[in-house]
Amino acid sequence: MKIALASEVFPPRAGGAGWSTRALALGLREHGHEVVVFTTSPGPDDEEGIPVKRLAAPGRKRFAQPRAFARALRGGSWDVVHAQHSLAALGAVAGFDPARVAVTIRDHWPVCFWSTRITGGALCPGCGTRAMTRCVRDHVTGWPSLLKPAAIPYMQLDLAAKRRALSRVGANLAVSESVAAELRSAGLPRVEVLPNVVDVAETLAHAGGEPGFPLPERFLLFVGKLEENKGARALVPAVAAAKTGLPLVILGEGTLTHAIKFDATAAGVPLVHRGWAHRDDVLRAMARATALVFPSLWPEPLSRVLLEALALGTPVAAMDTGGTREILEHGRSGLVVDDVASLGDAVARIAGDDALRAALAEGARLRAAAFSPARLIPRYEAVYRRLAG
Repeated sequence: MKIALASEVFPPRAGGAGWSTRALALGLREHGHEVVVFTTSPGPDDEEGIPVKRLAAPGRKRFAQPRAFARALRGGSWDVVHAQHSLAALGAVAGFDPARVAVTIRDHWPVCFWSTRITGGALCPGCGTRAMTRCVRDHVTGWPSLLKPAAIPYMQLDLAAKRRALSRVGANLAVSESVAAELRSAGLPRVEVLPNVVDVAETLAHAGGEPGFPLPERFLLFVGKLEENKGARALVPAVAAAKTGLPLVILGEGTLTHAIKFDATAAGVPLVHRGWAHRDDVLRAMARATALVFPSLWPEPLSRVLLEALALGTPVAAMDTGGTREILEHGRSGLVVDDVASLGDAVARIAGDDALRAALAEGARLRAAAFSPARLIPRYEAVYRRLAG
């Protein structure tokens, strides 16, 4: 089949959505399909033999990017277009036959303007007018307080446009049951669950070799944005409560960077903050970590960090949010807990018990098979064949 993948994020500099799109592209290519990637993200025009069309999208991205995708896809001869995120989805629906468009939903953009469902450090109950009045106070910056509610009509129109687009496509692919339930509650049709792909052999290959920066012999690791939804403010309290004495290595940046540095100093937690790192270095650090600490507070859709931890056999202590239990089996492939105090206990257990670490590592590697290309690519192919008719 001829398959076009459309994504506003794609390597070399990308988060989980971009790397998941890359994994899908490589898996489809290995199964004999003709794949091309369309993206507004900068970079080379080839990814391991897969052509990448880098689109120019001048102007404000919320308006320019969908237009760029629509122009690129219009009149194309692909059997199916698979959009990987919100702006690509809007463009695909405008530029291609919606009945032959699949959209993967990797976060909460159809139901939350900010895509996180977090406001004021807590889970938002929903995007009604009253809830939006609260969330604009936290999210809309640079406006006088009395004017902030004026943003609400635009937010409502934006969400309505996204839902209209999703109501027209041939398949809405939620990455987890957690996301699927949310989409069905919002009244979206043709929702099915199809997780992200992680290739164990490819992940291990990129994790080989030495990292590009020094690492302690034993350490705890956090990978991701230093933001409220990722539980960044809970990170230092959990590590401090664990009392392991191990340094905390952080690979990531965000608005809470300085606050976390202050918290670590006050709590006496040794901190090594490396900022953003190349994916190979992230995987090499993850493969060497005593434990990965995952304090996420938002309804985590299906974390790529956790999928790659499975592939590497990295022991994980994680908060039980969203789709996390759809990745980790508590006590077998990770420890999954309900609150920050329990997260500290889980970190302490992993760091202090060699036998537990070994058991979790083995369980993680076994669990990774559920997300392998061999398991998931045939399911993607079935969706594509159905849409292509």
